Amino acid sequence: MDIIKEHETNEQQPFPLGLPGTTAKYYYTQKKDVLQTTVRTLILTLGKVEEARKTKHQWLHLQTKKTNEEGFCVWLLVESYSALKSTKSSQNIARYILKEGDNQPLEFRHKFEDKAVLPGLGCWSYLIPQPIKDTPSQEIFQSKLTFLGHSYLLDSLDHLEPPVIPIETKVLLLNPDVLIGPAHNSKQKDETRRYDRSDYELVQLTQNDYLEMINAGINCLRVDKKQVKWIDQCNVFYWGISGQEIKYPEYLYRSNYLGPTIFMDEPAVCTRDSIIRPKLESDQSYRKSITPQVALENFQDYFRHAKYQGAPARLMNELSERSDVDLGNIDFLQQNIYSWETMVSSALYQLTRCEAGEGKVPSAIVFEPPGRFGTLRTLPEMNMAYGCQIPVDNPKNLASIIYGFLRGAARLTDKDWGMSIYGAVDRADTFWLQTHAYDLGAKFFLYWDSYQLACVPYNEYLALSRNLRAHTESHPNRNLGKLKQAAEVAILLPPGYNLGHVYMGKGNLWGLNELNLERLNQKGIKYRVVMHNFFTEIERCIRFGVAYDLLWDLDELNLLAYREVIRIKEDGKVEVVEEGGKSIYDKARTPVRPSGTPPQLSIELSYHERELPMEITAHATITEGSATVYYTTGTNAQGIYKNAILCWELYGPNEEDYRFLNWEELETRITNQDNSRYKVEIDFSLEKPGTYHLRSATVDMAGRTSISWETIVVEN
Repeated sequence: MDIIKEHETNEQQPFPLGLPGTTAKYYYTQKKDVLQTTVRTLILTLGKVEEARKTKHQWLHLQTKKTNEEGFCVWLLVESYSALKSTKSSQNIARYILKEGDNQPLEFRHKFEDKAVLPGLGCWSYLIPQPIKDTPSQEIFQSKLTFLGHSYLLDSLDHLEPPVIPIETKVLLLNPDVLIGPAHNSKQKDETRRYDRSDYELVQLTQNDYLEMINAGINCLRVDKKQVKWIDQCNVFYWGISGQEIKYPEYLYRSNYLGPTIFMDEPAVCTRDSIIRPKLESDQSYRKSITPQVALENFQDYFRHAKYQGAPARLMNELSERSDVDLGNIDFLQQNIYSWETMVSSALYQLTRCEAGEGKVPSAIVFEPPGRFGTLRTLPEMNMAYGCQIPVDNPKNLASIIYGFLRGAARLTDKDWGMSIYGAVDRADTFWLQTHAYDLGAKFFLYWDSYQLACVPYNEYLALSRNLRAHTESHPNRNLGKLKQAAEVAILLPPGYNLGHVYMGKGNLWGLNELNLERLNQKGIKYRVVMHNFFTEIERCIRFGVAYDLLWDLDELNLLAYREVIRIKEDGKVEVVEEGGKSIYDKARTPVRPSGTPPQLSIELSYHERELPMEITAHATITEGSATVYYTTGTNAQGIYKNAILCWELYGPNEEDYRFLNWEELETRITNQDNSRYKVEIDFSLEKPGTYHLRSATVDMAGRTSISWETIVVEN
């Protein structure tokens, strides 16, 4: 067409896009049965040139009119036309303004950086007119364009006055690098902490509640259609409104709208609870044959389904079900979805499962704490379970284990990570766990605000958010890319091995009794030996003060940037690659530990009946050595942390049978005989004949442990 050639003569002019004032009008090719929300006409106009970030940029104005006569406009200050088509458009678009109908225009800008904040749903390429696929020309005004899933033909090309940037624009200052918020749009009617496993009565958040949350630093809010009008022009992100309810397509252009949901809910835990556990209950042979590798295969199947049929596909599915929306060829997975996961060892697998053209789904991994998580709760159990000696007086030692999995996965995939606070997390740790994660490069800081012990009451998460906001404001300039690269050492764990769930610390893989640490793996080595090697190498890094990442040993990992790579092998050996050399060790390298005397432990058993069920009382005597003995299983029903002194575990009669006696509501009797000697007793019963092994363990504040094994034979 002559008008296209006329415009092409201006390519030599010093304009990133073309001559200011150039205006192209397009019309929708379909004439009949056009739905009300479909754009019928599209006008593109080139604006003036401005310098942004020391580079020439040019304004592009997009005007639309839908079948229902409603319209919206977009202004973009871009570096080049190719930037519009790039998957990293945010790096080349300096400003972004949206005007819906007669509403006040909104500009979405980064709070701390000189750049625009673009929509993160993953459909950007559909929101901006694009040339027909495989068109080689960089000319912006093609004779045919695709837009919002449909084809549009050029109607006219003129030279008019350049568009004027609206002066009444409201600027929203957003921080997409730090997202803080709760999981729901409700709060507790009575916020009094409930430690007795009863549930809270919840009420909907009010407008004043949302304003209070925003003032506290919360910037990621769940809302419904009624609540959204209170906050949609505040400096926050929001989510929760379904694809059935949003105004189409305008909501897709809103940078502060994150979608109907923003997370995949515990894929690894759901695998265990919805697939593995039902099999274990119905099939005794499966209890004997299950391995970490079998669990991993089940997880891979579940994760694939959760990704393509679950949260990432929800927005598309809901839009496609609407009778007033014609999506054309729009097809995408929601890109800003993160995985909210307890079993953090699966982080790398989850972040690497992306096919070509899928983008970055999930875009991040966020730690969901298991029940009763805390430094003085979890580290002593890890020392007793794995035979390591990690100091228990520093929350950094626990955080580095969890964050090591998250940061390592984010580093190798160039994605993000985050953490969350649950009600059962030791409150002595919570404030520091948040600020430390921020200092390490975390993006997400979330709260679970419902369901019994898991609930963080409203005013508690406000206090946490105020503290975190103050910390972020005093440390605003993070180099997130560099922070991901902080670790010098990578420690690799065999795929399928993990830290458990609510059994984190006790060591049962996948939180399953059937995968207890005394079972043998496919190499004939106890799981406890493999995990001992893993945690001893972690302890070595901690004592040397070296930052480390933790990863499943998946295929084709690029680990060249690590100074040292430690591969924990299923045969009980440890492979170390450093400075081009490889060494094989028969076991983990035990670091130099502080001298001192561990606690002394002795056990006696009393048999009340020799017939089934056999009633037994275990009597333990503990004498402290160089440091105080301390171990807790969490708060009691009154919210009090008590020193349980001893961890009781029972293995047998079969290898897949395991009981954690501390959690069986068995009465433990503790007598403090003097300042350094304790007597602990517990009653339990055995229902089946066979050979049992009672494992008793205690630990002091320096991480020194004492273990005792008692064999119990029950005859028919």
